[in-house]
Amino acid sequence: MAKEITVASECETSIDSRKKSDRRKKWDKFIRKDKIVFNDKFAQAVFLLPAILVFSVFTVYPAFTSLYYSFTDWTGIGTNYNFVGFANYAEMFRDKNLFQTLPVTFYYAALNAVTLLFVAFFIALMLNRQSIFTGFMRVCFFIPMLVSPLIVGFVFKEFYAPTVGDETGSLNKILMQIGLGFLSTNWLGNEYTAMIVIVLTGVWYQVGQTALIYLATMQGISAEYYEAATLDGAGYWKRTYHITWKLMGPALMVNTILLLINSLKQYDMIALLTNGGPGTSTKVINLAIVELSIASQKVGLGCAMSMVVTAFTFVLVSVTQKLLSRRATAHD
Repeated sequence: MAKEITVASECETSIDSRKKSDRRKKWDKFIRKDKIVFNDKFAQAVFLLPAILVFSVFTVYPAFTSLYYSFTDWTGIGTNYNFVGFANYAEMFRDKNLFQTLPVTFYYAALNAVTLLFVAFFIALMLNRQSIFTGFMRVCFFIPMLVSPLIVGFVFKEFYAPTVGDETGSLNKILMQIGLGFLSTNWLGNEYTAMIVIVLTGVWYQVGQTALIYLATMQGISAEYYEAATLDGAGYWKRTYHITWKLMGPALMVNTILLLINSLKQYDMIALLTNGGPGTSTKVINLAIVELSIASQKVGLGCAMSMVVTAFTFVLVSVTQKLLSRRATAHD
């Protein structure tokens, strides 16, 4: 009897130990070396969920809401509005705002994107060199991206301020102190300089991010290419053009797309610096949309115009991506 009890006890102990071992194996899938390791799909869902929620609330929902209101005559006040079909879209093409602001918008987007693409490339070349100041310089160029565009607008509005009595903007003060006072002018009030200084402000603000994308690609280029070119007698600029620039295809595509999108949606910085002036020389289409929606209380028309801009941006970005992807593939 004692032997039977002992055998039964050993069997129960063996079964319990096997169950514990099975549970332990299952738990070991999640716990390894005291660190939680999530199942791949579960981890992806957990990490993506906050971003999806934020994107849905602040991008997807407003986009569909704007699309809905573009077919109504809503004024932005109250809940009384009527469905008007495509009337807002028809009125938009009769409205002078569209044809006045589109050329300005294209000019700003092209000038801003091209300037940034080349300035950022040369800054990335400088940051790619090994130096004791390289890390510090990278931080300095990227810091402006951490500042709100509203603050940038306020700061540079004072920087470009004209001379009025005893008050002088910082840029004009600098010019006077170095003996170039004859160049001082109302930078934001002159139709020939307003757009230029807006673009320069945008370059200062965005150049860090653009250069960082270039820099990441540069650091992935094998040093063997440069060594072989040096042995063949190629100088620094020849190596830069035939190796570095030719292999910038992926970075060039990403930067161009990001800059086009940012330029076509630009509003806050231009609104603070010039508010579209002098005249309509810096009035981009987003200023017209806000003006129609708020000042004229034609939210439906403003939403229709924003939908057209969104569709145009999508088409432009798609074409740009296709063209630049061919260039990137050709140099791979």
